[in-house]
This record gives sequence, C-alpha cells and structure tokens, in this order.
Amino acid sequence: MIKKNYKHLVIRFTQNSKDLLKASNDVIKWSVLAIVIGILVGFGVAWALKLLEYCIQERNIHIPSLFLFLPLLLGTISYLLFRFYKEVIGDGTEEIIKEAIYSDRKLNVSRFFLKQVANFCTMIFGGSVGKEAPSAQMGAYFSKITGKLFHIRTTEQIILIITGTSAGFAVVFGAPIAAGFFALEALFAGKILYRVLVPSLISSFIAYWCMHIVDIHYIYHPVTVGLVPNFWELFNIIKTVFAGLLFGFLAYLFIVLMQWSGKLALSETVHPFLKGFLGGVILVAVAFTFGDQYLGLGLRTIDLSLSHETQIAWYTPFIKLFTTFVTLGSGGSGGFVTPILFVGATFGNFLGHLLDSNISLFAALGFVSVLSGATNAPIASTILAAELFGIETAHFAAVTSIISYLISSKKSVFDPEILDTIEQKFNRHIH
Repeated sequence: MIKKNYKHLVIRFTQNSKDLLKASNDVIKWSVLAIVIGILVGFGVAWALKLLEYCIQERNIHIPSLFLFLPLLLGTISYLLFRFYKEVIGDGTEEIIKEAIYSDRKLNVSRFFLKQVANFCTMIFGGSVGKEAPSAQMGAYFSKITGKLFHIRTTEQIILIITGTSAGFAVVFGAPIAAGFFALEALFAGKILYRVLVPSLISSFIAYWCMHIVDIHYIYHPVTVGLVPNFWELFNIIKTVFAGLLFGFLAYLFIVLMQWSGKLALSETVHPFLKGFLGGVILVAVAFTFGDQYLGLGLRTIDLSLSHETQIAWYTPFIKLFTTFVTLGSGGSGGFVTPILFVGATFGNFLGHLLDSNISLFAALGFVSVLSGATNAPIASTILAAELFGIETAHFAAVTSIISYLISSKKSVFDPEILDTIEQKFNRHIH
C-alpha cells in the first residue's frame, strides 16, 4: 500500500514538474519575443510620431493655413484608397490587423505603405482624426514580421499581433498598463487572458521606455479630488453617476456617426475625388466659422479642457464630432481615439461647470469614459485614468467608465464584422 502511494506521488510530482517547466519556458519565450517587439514597435512608432510632431510644429509656424488644401488632399486620398484598397478607407485598423493575423495571407506592403502615408497626410493637413490607427497598424505589421523571423507557429502568431498592437497603443497613450489591456478589450472581444496579457504588458513597458528615449511628450494631469467623508460627498457620487449616463449617450452618438461615416466613405453615389473634395470644403468652412481648433489632433484643446480655469462651450464636442464624421466620411484616413478623447474631455469640462463640480475631475472622467463606451474598454479606461490623472480620479472613473460601457449597448466604433472575424480566430487558437 505504501509502495503504491509512493509511486502515485512520484507520478504526480513528475507531471507537476513537467507542467511547471512548460509554463516557465512559455513565460521566458513570450517575454523575449515581447521585448523584441516592444523595441521594434516602440522606436518605430515613437520616431514616426516624432516626425509627425515636427511636421505639425513646422506647419503651425510656416504654413498655418495648410488646411486650405484639405479639399485637394482628401479628394486624392479618397480616390487612391477607393481605387486600390477600398477595404481600408477611414480608420482601417481592424482590417490591417485582420490581415496580419491570417498567416496564409502575404503582407500587402504597398497597401500598408499607402495607408500610412494617407494617415500622416490627413493629420498634417488638419483632418480631424487620431494617431492611434497608424501606431496600432505598425505594431501589428512589425509583430507579423517578427513572427516570421522567429518561425512562430501559425496558432501562436495572434499573440504576437496582440503584443505588437499593445506596444503601439502604449506609445500613443503614454500609459503602458492601460495599453496592454486596451488591445485585448477593444480589438479582441474583451477577453482578458493572462497568457496573452503578460507579453502585452511587457511589450507595452518596453515601448513606453523607447517613447521616453525619443522624448515624446503626453498629457499627464494629476487631479486632486480631496475626498471628504460627509453628506455632500454622497451628492458628488450621484453627480458622477449622472455624468456616466451622459458620457454613455455621447459615446453611443459617436459610434453611430462613425458607422455612418464608414458607409458614406464606401458609397459609390458620388465620385471618390468629388466626395473628398466636398468634405474638405466643409472642413475649411468650419475652420473659418468656428476656428481651426476643431481640425487636426486637437491636443491643445484637450489639455485646456483639463484645467479648472478653462470653460469650454457646450457645442465644442459636437463640432468635433461633426468634423471627424466629415473627415472620415469623405475618405480621410486616421484613427478614432484622439477625437474620442477630445469629445470626452471637452464635454466633461462643460458638465463640470454645469454641475458646479471639480472641473478637472469631470474633464478627466469624460476623457476616459467616452473612450470606454465607444471602444468597449472599461477596464483599460479605468487604468488609463489612474496612469494619467491619479488614483483618486480612477475611483470615480471606474463607475463612469462601466456606466458608459453599459449605456452604449456594448457597441464599438470598430467594424463589428471584422471584430467578429478576429474573435473567431482568437477563440480557435488561444485558450
């Protein structure tokens, strides 16, 4: 009997040792790959954004009226993408990532290059788009190349794509933990699997380190809430819940408008060049009527919104919504996230004044909560609040982000059909 039990213990110990060894090898393998991807994507995206930053600064100094050429630019981009690569018109991030995931497809380098040129030209000339799209796309492509160089199995290449996408988001957000979660939540069906999360976080931290070496600057705005345990604090929490509802409605409106813009961009009713040209004319008219702060990335307006000394007009987020809709609907190329942050921060600033509350806090809550509702990423948005605005803000952001996510009916600005395709591949190979 003792001999039998001893034999059973030996078998169990051997099996457990094999499992431990396999898990250790797995962690080491993906850590090494994550470091390689983090360096490649981190420096690649950081230098690309540094170039973008330089071009925008030079434009502001020497050619401040460059936005007048938006009609010609959008017309050209709309025609070229519609003519050659219709599927990546607009944001195109999901399509680029989907192509990278499917290893039986060769990487379409010419399409990737044209898309990147279109992204950067749209931003430099003043189109209302975000910089996360080219960053995530570069992350996916660099990861695919790394997988081929290291002969990674087909079933595991999706982990590399997630890892590279996370690194790209880390450089854009300047918040590595949030970036690691955001790629999983927003683009990969909201699944948080630790096997995938570990390399995602490692690559995000490495990319974040590369970002600082290149000297990329971001919005870090610690918010002092000053919690006091009394009756009025309960009233502030009620205000926070109310704000979460409004952020959710705004996120839903953003989703609907972006879906319409996608359909408009693909519509063949109007010639692609004419469509882009007319869209550019509308954007120029908006700039002359309301100011050029509604064009481009709008980072200065976001920064001002987070200050308690600035009062943002109620119509500001809605004009930004409109210019983003026009830019992407007329064939412009770029991401959704930066406009989402603009819309959320400016609306939060207005709401803070309306409710006679902490202006910086409500602007920060809008910043992350509209992002949560529009991209299905409440966990990443809460972490983003902690990394950019401090832990006290994250306490409230957890509430508003989840409420916004629920109100927006779990819809997303990203194409649902492509996300479903990515999810199927994800579920089939990652357990």
